[in-house]
Amino acid sequence: MPLLQKHASPLWGIWKIETRWEQLLAQSECPDLYRPFLDQCRSESRKAEWLAVRLLLRELTGRETEIAHRDNGAPYLPDSEYNISISHTKGYAAVILDRAHPVGIDIEYRSERVRRIKSRFLDESECARLAGASTEALLICWSAKETSFKMTGQCTADFRKDLRILSFECFADVGKIDVKEMLTAEIATYEITYAVTPAYVVTYGIACAGK
Repeated sequence: MPLLQKHASPLWGIWKIETRWEQLLAQSECPDLYRPFLDQCRSESRKAEWLAVRLLLRELTGRETEIAHRDNGAPYLPDSEYNISISHTKGYAAVILDRAHPVGIDIEYRSERVRRIKSRFLDESECARLAGASTEALLICWSAKETSFKMTGQCTADFRKDLRILSFECFADVGKIDVKEMLTAEIATYEITYAVTPAYVVTYGIACAGK
C-alpha cells in the first residue's frame, strides 16, 4: 500500500514510493495537469517523488490540488486555505497541512552519512553534548532543524548559528525535541515531534507550538 501513514491531528502523512512514475501518473485524476513538469524532468526518481507528493496531498485533502512555490522555494496551495510543507527522501514522500499556522515536515532515510556532516548543522556546544550519540539521535537533530527552518519561512539559514537544539534527552522511537530559531523577530522555540523507524526518521511541527 503506497499510502504508508495518514494522521488527522495534525493532518500529515507519508507515501512509500514503490512504483515507477508512470504507474503513479495512472493513479492521478488529472494527468494532463502534470505532464508539463514530467515532460521537462529527466530524473525518473524525481518524477516519482513529485507525483507521490501530489497523490499524498489528494489522500489528505480529498482532491487533487495545485502546488505552487514562493520566491524562496517554499510550497503553497493557491486554491486552498491550507499551509503546506513537503519533504521527500529515498523511497518516501511526506506532507503536512494546517489551516491556521505555518508548518514544517522533514523525512530522512537512515544513513551513517549524518555522522560525517554533523559539524555542518551542529555548533561546538551541540557537538559536545551529542558526543557518542546514536545515528538516530543525530538524524533527529538534523531533521528537527530542517523542519524548524521551514516553519520560519526564511530563505536561508546557518543551521549551526540560527537554529539551536534545546533538548537532547530521552531519545526514543517517538518523542519531542525543542528547537530555538534566531531567524525571525519572534525568536520562537518550536516543539518538534519525531518518529524513528528502521527505514527513516521523520519530524514535523506547527508554528502554534512555538514558545
